[in-house]
Amino acid sequence: MKHKTMKSMVRRMAALAMAAVCTFSLTQVNTVKAAEKLEVGDYVVPITSLKSKAPIAAVNEAFNKAFGESAKVTVDGEGNMTATVENNHMVINMMGEYHANVLTVEGAEYLSYKTEQSSTTFGNPAAIANIEVPEKMQFPITPSDDGVCELKITVDFMNNLMGGGNPYPTVVTLTLDFANAQVDTSALSDLLKSYEDLVKEDYTEDSWSAFEAKMKEAEGLLVNGGASAAEVNEMIASLKDLKGKLQLVSDLPEADYSKVDAAIASVPKDLTKYTDGTVKALQNALQTVVRGLKQNEQNKVDQMAADIEVAVKGLKEKTTSDNNNTNNNSGNNNNNTNNNTNNNTNDNTSNNTSQNTGSTTLDKDNLKDGIYEVPVWLWHATKDQASMAAQSLNSTARIVVKNGVKTMYIYTKSMTYGNIEASLQELKVADANGNYTSATVEEKNASGNPTCFSFVLPHTQEYLNVKVNPHVAIMGHQDIEARLRIDYSALKLVSEDANDTTVKVTTPASGSSYGASSAPKTGDYDNYAAIPVVMLIAAAAGVMTMVYRKRQAK
Repeated sequence: MKHKTMKSMVRRMAALAMAAVCTFSLTQVNTVKAAEKLEVGDYVVPITSLKSKAPIAAVNEAFNKAFGESAKVTVDGEGNMTATVENNHMVINMMGEYHANVLTVEGAEYLSYKTEQSSTTFGNPAAIANIEVPEKMQFPITPSDDGVCELKITVDFMNNLMGGGNPYPTVVTLTLDFANAQVDTSALSDLLKSYEDLVKEDYTEDSWSAFEAKMKEAEGLLVNGGASAAEVNEMIASLKDLKGKLQLVSDLPEADYSKVDAAIASVPKDLTKYTDGTVKALQNALQTVVRGLKQNEQNKVDQMAADIEVAVKGLKEKTTSDNNNTNNNSGNNNNNTNNNTNNNTNDNTSNNTSQNTGSTTLDKDNLKDGIYEVPVWLWHATKDQASMAAQSLNSTARIVVKNGVKTMYIYTKSMTYGNIEASLQELKVADANGNYTSATVEEKNASGNPTCFSFVLPHTQEYLNVKVNPHVAIMGHQDIEARLRIDYSALKLVSEDANDTTVKVTTPASGSSYGASSAPKTGDYDNYAAIPVVMLIAAAAGVMTMVYRKRQAK
């Protein structure tokens, strides 16, 4: 008798528990048909609460967050709605811990799965099995005016106890708080993240500019918030469209070099009859030619041709006095040295005075946006004299001021020491705290050597601490400390437009002595003069080694 009574009690408790598990009712909220106000798009909609009709606290507590705190609701063009929820594992504390999971929702698409514990026998909490259950589900909903949705579901606990191991579907209610729905921007955020690995340099400037501008607009929309679903959807569509229109530089045809070739063909075969300065200017123009540029850089190629044409037209033949001066230079060097020393001091003083009188001096610390030119030299790190590497630096640099930020562009070329030819491969600039940052390589020649570096000016003092590295193997590829001397007194405005495309900031200034320095080459032999010596030592060692090997062979 006692056995039958206990069995009957178990059955009654099981039936009561199944009713609690499978019957959900949510507290109504006054949404006033808020769902009808939602336009096409994705929304995050709060789930107010989940309560069982059965007055069992343990069941209410377990099922309170079965679908999480919110659902993602998607509204299509016809007004149809789908809800996406996270399926949470439930533990029912009722004379022991029982594990339960929602297994199915009618009409649902199961986006992912997970493994969870499942109780198989009521009255025996220890009877547990690991089963695969949905992790994320998406299903259609038709909410009432109060946001109540009816769902037909199955729960593993009920299937085991009431269905004999077979599905035992039941109808539950889910209430959504549409009055507090928020536009879901996660799709836009995910799209932006997927574009983070794109490299600007791989695409044409025009196609990338439009795409980049739209990405910044999208980032602003996310940061500012308050965007409507329509705005988010439009932004996603625009981004995808511009992404599809990105044009790879590698797919472009090569630029037309016919004007360059014609300009080179116009160069006189015999340049000995022209002055050294005009010949040097022509050689500099020829050295700036870079082959292999794509069609999107046709303007650079055309500028190369134009520079050569100007240099050819600028060739000046030597006069008789020039020839005599050439012949007499060796005999007059000593006299010239003394005369120049005495005369230059007085002449320069008077000339500078007269030239600067009445001229407008630019305030280096308060420059308006635009493009400027300024004389520069590579100076010894500690001594008041030019570096031997000064010959690698163009004497004219440019400063581009944009939104108050000063960016300097300097230009370099190869330098020769004995049989060694090298170019500056690295340039590091010190900030106000003495920390060095590598300058950006803006341009390279056909040999792959840098011809233009850029960096943000850390200050406007006359001397700027730098480190240069020509990557000469015999010197161990070491950084060499130096100073960049900047003559701000000769600063001049080139263009009031910082984006002026007629001024090629990556190309040396027209008329400047590319690769030369007007500063006196008075030393810095500490680092560079040793190169020819080391070369000689190395050559001697090589000869001695060859002789030794020959003797050994005999």
